[in-house]
Amino acid sequence: MNHNERSRDEIYLKLKEEIGGFQNRYILLERLLAAVERLNSAMPAYLQSPEGRAAFHEAMTKLIAEEFISPVGSKPHTAQGLHLKYRINKRREKKDNELAAQIIRSIEPPAAVDYYLKNTRDFLHDREIIAIISAFLRRENKDPMTVNERAYELFGDEKFFKGAGKNRSRGETVLKRLGLTFSSMGCEETVEPFFSFQRKDFHELLARNVYIVENKDTFWSFKRNIMDCSSSFKIDMLVYGEGKKIISSFKFMDEYDLDPQTDVFFYFGDLDPEGINIYCELTDAYPEYRLLPFREGYEAVLEIGLQKGTVKTPREQMISSENIDRFGQLFVYPIAVKVKELLQGGLYIPQEALSATAIKERFWKDKKDD
Repeated sequence: MNHNERSRDEIYLKLKEEIGGFQNRYILLERLLAAVERLNSAMPAYLQSPEGRAAFHEAMTKLIAEEFISPVGSKPHTAQGLHLKYRINKRREKKDNELAAQIIRSIEPPAAVDYYLKNTRDFLHDREIIAIISAFLRRENKDPMTVNERAYELFGDEKFFKGAGKNRSRGETVLKRLGLTFSSMGCEETVEPFFSFQRKDFHELLARNVYIVENKDTFWSFKRNIMDCSSSFKIDMLVYGEGKKIISSFKFMDEYDLDPQTDVFFYFGDLDPEGINIYCELTDAYPEYRLLPFREGYEAVLEIGLQKGTVKTPREQMISSENIDRFGQLFVYPIAVKVKELLQGGLYIPQEALSATAIKERFWKDKKDD
């Protein structure tokens, strides 16, 4: 929260406090200004600035919209459009107290009431959903289900908790507002499987090399020209990353009894912002795994791409300098510099630069070595 936002919130709360503690039916703008000025020594000068006048006006407008106060008189009397006198709406205060009590009664622990006490309009909008969730929390029998199964059971829409679009993600929003998780609802997200190949002796090996390939064409070229052939490096398991999907589907690795301590994971994707962001997000999401870039593959893509001529990234892709540095430092200095120049120049090289022919030339073992 920046300084202006913090000052605006402080002004709003101070005005609300002053109005709530004032016993008369009407309150003057002069009194409200004086109350805010007493917040701190810098406030009087701040209220004279354009930012301060705007913050005070916004706080007053919000109190009027919430019906805590009502302006007296047909026209404003200040340059900022404020009246000199306001009526304090005690009935509104009583109504709010009644609504607060209703919120507390409606929400079943372990759900939290804090958000809705501060955002009563959202409560009025969400209360039917809250009633269903609270009724579930009171149930004794909560057999575990998947997220979609629970959503269908409670709301008749299997995508109500996890779906595309505003209406089909509303359930998850309400859960967050209540401080609940899917676990609180006795359900769990299912892991999306990925497509992969394993060597026949995969489960007998003490340490395995797992290669995750971002794009479909390169995945099949690796299967046919490395995994199924005599190559200079061994792939014990080959996974089709399918772009960003791997960030969620990587959890499926648990089904293969892989050991984060002994098994090594190599990621290979496009030399572009999205491909590098995927690698960084993957390492952040699963820090317990030994996840490295497939350096030889990236170096080959870089060499081939620079020889052929790089092209502009076809669509707007964002990457932080931090991710560029994180990725680059995993390579030797000359390669790191070239990768950084490529990305900062808005250029990219697709993974497909390493074609089946290039794979054979670079990674097939000479028959004399067998």
